[in-house]
Amino acid sequence: TLFPYTRSSDLSSGINAEYGEDVNKETMKSDKAAKVLDRTACLNVLALLRQTKWFESRMSVSLIVVLQLLKDLNKRIPAWSPLSTWSLELIVERCARTKGYSSQPPQFSPAEVIRRVFELFASGFLLLNSPGLNDPCEKEPVDVLGYLSAQEREDLTASAQYALRLMVYNQLYKILGVAQPPSLKRPLQAPRSSCPESFKQKGKS
Repeated sequence: TLFPYTRSSDLSSGINAEYGEDVNKETMKSDKAAKVLDRTACLNVLALLRQTKWFESRMSVSLIVVLQLLKDLNKRIPAWSPLSTWSLELIVERCARTKGYSSQPPQFSPAEVIRRVFELFASGFLLLNSPGLNDPCEKEPVDVLGYLSAQEREDLTASAQYALRLMVYNQLYKILGVAQPPSLKRPLQAPRSSCPESFKQKGKS
């Protein structure tokens, strides 16, 4: 055989070496209890691990591009800053799927997916009586966006509506925060409505 040797591994903890054979068991238990890891922190790490596995199995290259764009929007636009990375990942994945649920998302372009994201928020699904966004990595029903306040929900809705109008008028570069491309020599007329406070960039008036 290639490996004629057998190796056995015994796992233990260094804390056991601190006690003698005659030590009181109750003292040992109480001391160990003070040195164990925080239960909440352990549960958070396990949840993060489940989310990472979900991300690896559901995300495609085009969805990752959209996710990076939304993360940039999350940093620049105050209305989008309350959204967590996990909630953005779920929203992008859900918006990229059509009727039913398949193991692989449809092949949408990044522009189509980000338009679907804006349409979702602009439709008002965050407002009152909304079903919320269920966490697929938890056994019990958990609304990933349940922490948003009423004002934050209204700001996100108004911001998405304005961003959707910009896309209709072929002004996606304003959403991305970049200079106007030279190819757009004669862009469509800008929306008559002024830029809402919810879409103004940080540090700009």
